[in-house]
Amino acid sequence: MELTQNFIDILGDDKQDEALELLALAKSSYRLRDDDNIHLGRIEAQLLAAVREAKTRVENQATSKKQQPNALEDILQKLDFGPVAQPESQETKKQKYVVSPRQLVGQPAGSGLAKGSARVIRQHLDLQAFKHGEILVCDAVDPNMTFVVPLAAGVVERRGGMLIHGAIIAREYGLPCVTGIPDATTLIRTGDQITVDGFLGIVTISRP
Repeated sequence: MELTQNFIDILGDDKQDEALELLALAKSSYRLRDDDNIHLGRIEAQLLAAVREAKTRVENQATSKKQQPNALEDILQKLDFGPVAQPESQETKKQKYVVSPRQLVGQPAGSGLAKGSARVIRQHLDLQAFKHGEILVCDAVDPNMTFVVPLAAGVVERRGGMLIHGAIIAREYGLPCVTGIPDATTLIRTGDQITVDGFLGIVTISRP
């Protein structure tokens, strides 16, 4: 309340009502964002449970009948539903063997500086290799990935801005975070030494 009052007091009388309406809208948007993430997380959890159950039933059926794995089993085994890297554009494919970016510019979403080895997450299985002190690089941190954020030294996301889920979690843990970097999961490779500047929204890639 003190911060809100200080903000209102700075403004003139003619702007205070508008500022209060804007703050109310921001608070409502924040709650809606959190509610959406919670509901989406629950839906995804049910979907993953259904996939696991389907895999178990297909495997049991194949074992009992001594059948070879069928097309359905092949499909189920490939399902992951984790975050998927965005497809590269034709322009990116042409340039990636020529251009080696050193600095990527995005949105500053969590103040601070961090340097470490990048760990690019393209699907949920990639989280198994995540190590303490690495920089988490992903399309976006979804609620099911939140558990690795405390282990990270910093967060880099392809999507979003200040209010994306990963940015909020990063700020809660005091981690530098940069969001909204196009092609972050393709321009940055696992093992790259990167510096995350959460003040300016810049990610610097150090390569020999």
